[in-house]
Order: sequence, then structure tokens, then C-alpha cells
Amino acid sequence: MTLPELWAAPALPLLAALRILPSALASPFLGGPLAPPVARLALAAGLGLAGAALAGGAAPPSGPALLLAGARELGLGVVLALVASAPVEAARAAGRLVDTVRGATLAELHVAPIRQRESAVGDLLAQWVVVLAAAAGGDRLVVAGLLGSFGAVPPGAALAADAAREVALRAAGEVLSAAVAVGAPSAAGVLAADLALSVAARVAPRLGAVNAAQPARAALGLLALSAGAAAAAGRLVSLCALAGSAPALLAGPR
Repeated sequence: MTLPELWAAPALPLLAALRILPSALASPFLGGPLAPPVARLALAAGLGLAGAALAGGAAPPSGPALLLAGARELGLGVVLALVASAPVEAARAAGRLVDTVRGATLAELHVAPIRQRESAVGDLLAQWVVVLAAAAGGDRLVVAGLLGSFGAVPPGAALAADAAREVALRAAGEVLSAAVAVGAPSAAGVLAADLALSVAARVAPRLGAVNAAQPARAALGLLALSAGAAAAAGRLVSLCALAGSAPALLAGPR
């Protein structure tokens, strides 16, 4: 559709903007919580206009059907926001796992702009993965995936529940597996420190090895994470590919 046709039928750009809005609110690649609300709304409106143009000659709904279509678009937008936020959420979960196993959960940070508490390693990994993904073009892949969803499911069109569930479950599974994969070396390092100190305490009780337990846990947890930093970065950044596969999953089997 051309821009004059879209301006004459504002329902389609509005529905498309509703689909983009959850991702603009949640994903750092599209602004996220740190961006001003006006900027996030403008981004959702701009990408929605582009998405409506890519959707082709879809017939705009009207009346009560427009409200139902808006609810469907918001629901689909939440699913896509989960996909777009997967790398950052996996990084946060991995960091919290690392801080939990090394006994540093009390050192949480209060991040005022997003009004939530973050573990120290979780916030570090989240900031790190945003920078690395942006440098690798992951932000462009996320935007391409969101816009590609309009080719698979035009604004206001019905979406099969099985397709949406498949996308959501795949994103949730990838987030969980990535968080465990990144946090596993730290858990192994902490376990090795506990075993070594337990053996030392039994062999030579007078050495006071128990007093070194907490520093050793904290140090080996971070050391194990640092040793596998390259692999962890690759695993987290690769989650940006989820956005690229979302349109194909939404389209379902042909």
C-alpha cells in the first residue's frame, strides 16, 4: 500500500503500531525502558506505518471488529516482545544465577530508570549483550523480524493460536537454556571451591579453611564466568536470531 492509501485508512497503521508497541516498551534494541515514552511511542508509530505498507492490500476492519483486532495485535505484540527481549532477559537470568551460586545476591542494584532490582552480574551481562548485539547487527535483525511479521500476519488478521504458542515456547526455552549454559561454569567453579575447602578442612582443621569459603566462592564464580566470556557472549548474542525466525513460525506450514 502507498502512504496516501495508509493515511486514508488509518486503522491499519494503528493496528500495526499496537503490534510494535510491546517490543518498543520492553526491548533495549528498540529503546526499552530507558528511552523516553514519547520516543518509544514515535518509534512504534513509525515502524507500524512501515509494517502496514509491507502488509500489502489488507482490508482494514471497522466497528467492533477493530477492537477485537486491536486486542489480537497487542497479544501478538507481547509474544514478539518476548522474542525481541530474549538476549537481554537471558543475560539477566544468567547473571542472577551466577550471583546466587556464589552467594552475592545481597549486593543487588536498584536501577531507578526501570524501577527494578538487578543483580550485579546480571546488570553487567545485560549491558554487555546489548553492546555486543548492536555491534554484530542484532538490533537490525530484531527490527527486520518485527517488520517481517507483517508479511506473515497482516495487521488485523487472525493468528493461529498454535503458531503464537510455538513462538512463545521457543523463546522461553531458548532464554532458559542460554541462562543455564552461561551460568553453569560459575556453578561448577563454586562447587569445586566448596569441595576443595571441605577436603582441606578435614585434612587440616587448624588451617581455618572454612573462613576462606565465601571469598573463594565469589572469586571462582567470577573467574569461571570470565574464562568462558567469549562462549557466553556468542550464546547470548545468537538469541537475536529468534527474531529473524519469528515470521516463518508465525506463518506456519505452507
